[in-house]
Amino acid sequence: MDKNTNWPEFIKRTLDTPPRWMMKKTLELFGDFAGHAVDLGCGSGIDTIELAERGWTVYAVDSTPDGFANIMSKLPEDKQAKVKCIQADFEHMAIPEADLIYSVFSLPFCKPEHFGAFWEKIVSAIKPGGRFAGNLFGVKDEWAYMSDATFITKEQFDELFKDFTIEHFREQYSEGPSVLVPTKLWHLFDVVAQKR
Repeated sequence: MDKNTNWPEFIKRTLDTPPRWMMKKTLELFGDFAGHAVDLGCGSGIDTIELAERGWTVYAVDSTPDGFANIMSKLPEDKQAKVKCIQADFEHMAIPEADLIYSVFSLPFCKPEHFGAFWEKIVSAIKPGGRFAGNLFGVKDEWAYMSDATFITKEQFDELFKDFTIEHFREQYSEGPSVLVPTKLWHLFDVVAQKR
C-alpha cells in the first residue's frame, strides 16, 4: 500500500460489510444517547449508516466520494436527512463540534506534517464528556515506510490522549488480512476514550 492506494476499490469491497466492532463498542458506551458524530474517513459508510439508524446526526467525511451514494441508498428518507456527506482532505477540513469523533483505518493517513494540528482540531471539536473512537498505526506496522502517513509510539499515543479517560484500549501487533492485500503485519492502537 502506498500513496497510490486504490481507495475506490477499497470502498467497493466494503459496501455490504456489517458495522465494525469498534462502532458497536462505542455505541454500547453511549447507551441510549444519540447526538452529533463526525465519521472521519467514512469510506463506504458502513458505520455512518449504523449511527444514522441509531438516531445520530452524522457529518461523514472522506477524500473519495465513492461511498456517499451507498450511504444514502441504504437509509430511509427520514434518516438521510441526518447525514451530511463531505468530500475533504483531513489537512484542509474544519471539524464541527461533536459528541463523537470516529476514525477507523483513516486517521493514520493524515500526513505527518499536518497530524499534530489536525489532532488539536479533533480534541477541540469533541464536547466534554464526548468520545473519540478509532485507531492509529504504531511504528512497527508494515506500512511504516510510507512517508505520507503517520505512525506513533505508545508514548506518543499516551500524550495524544492526556485529556481523555481511556475506556477501551488494545494494542495489536500481528499478521492479518487487509481489504486490499491478503495479509500484512499490523501494529495498531485501538481506542475508545472519553474527553474529560
